[in-house]
Amino acid sequence: MTLEQDSLSAAFTPNTAPKRFGPPQVALVLGGLALIAAAGAFIYEQQQTAALKDHLAAQLAVQTQRANEAQAAFTASQTRLRTMEQELALLTAHDQQAQGQQATLNNLYDSLTRTETQRALADIEQTLTAASQQLQLAGGVDAALVALNSADQKLLELNKPELITVRQVLSKDIEKLKTLPALDIVGMTAQLDSVMETLDRLPLAIDTHPVVPLGNQPASRGAVTDFGSEVWNELKQLIVIRRMDKPDAVLLSPDQAFFLRENIKLRLLDARSALLRHDQKSYSADLAAAQKYLQQYFDNSAANTQEVQARIKQLAQASLTLTLPTLDTSLAAVRNARAVAERAKP
Repeated sequence: MTLEQDSLSAAFTPNTAPKRFGPPQVALVLGGLALIAAAGAFIYEQQQTAALKDHLAAQLAVQTQRANEAQAAFTASQTRLRTMEQELALLTAHDQQAQGQQATLNNLYDSLTRTETQRALADIEQTLTAASQQLQLAGGVDAALVALNSADQKLLELNKPELITVRQVLSKDIEKLKTLPALDIVGMTAQLDSVMETLDRLPLAIDTHPVVPLGNQPASRGAVTDFGSEVWNELKQLIVIRRMDKPDAVLLSPDQAFFLRENIKLRLLDARSALLRHDQKSYSADLAAAQKYLQQYFDNSAANTQEVQARIKQLAQASLTLTLPTLDTSLAAVRNARAVAERAKP
């Protein structure tokens, strides 16, 4: 009984000895731990990514809002700028209009308050200025004398004691112009134009030489002979023999004769320009060249040719080297008198 009881108690007694794990169980435990760690890391990364996305979305929303606000502010500033430009253009137009009206009012006031002396001096100043320019550019002595005499007459009609000095200065300039040698620019220009018009009618030297017949015309001795005579006459028209008394005379074709006349006209035009410029050297050279062409190529025995040569010779004898005075003294006196009258204006 004792043995059986010991067996039975041993069967019901739990085995308290420690269990030992094998290699597969250790690997399984380690894999589970690795999975748990990886899952934790993945969850952490997902949380970090979500947080970063939320942060970036918030920043983007803020930047978008700021960009919209900046665009709205820029649009508003552009609108204000255009409005200001329109207002500035309107103000500028009004300012220009006001300035024009002010100038008109000033002119009107000046014309209303200007005395008779001031108006006369202003007219005299304009007249003398134009006469001075014409005197220096074209040598218009006569026009300058007319202007000075007209100014003196206006001052005489005013009968103002303060203008006596101005009249004395005008009188001195008038005496200077009267003592100048006469040089009729207008008359000389008209003579040059007349010579140019006459050139087309002057005969050439080649046109005055006799024609030497080529032979005697055969007597009429029947129809055949008459026909031959007509043919002979036609042939004679093709060849003309002229006797030249001058060895240097040149045979000119119609085209050459035309250009010869035009060349002389150009020389006379140059002489007219030199006359207006008071260029003595060019004036004399152009007239000398025209005279040479006339003597060499034209019929010097013709009356109209001799007349043209005489007129050119007379024109060439004129002296253009004149020292013309200026009207600066008279202009200065008139301007000073006008300034004094302006200061004395009520």
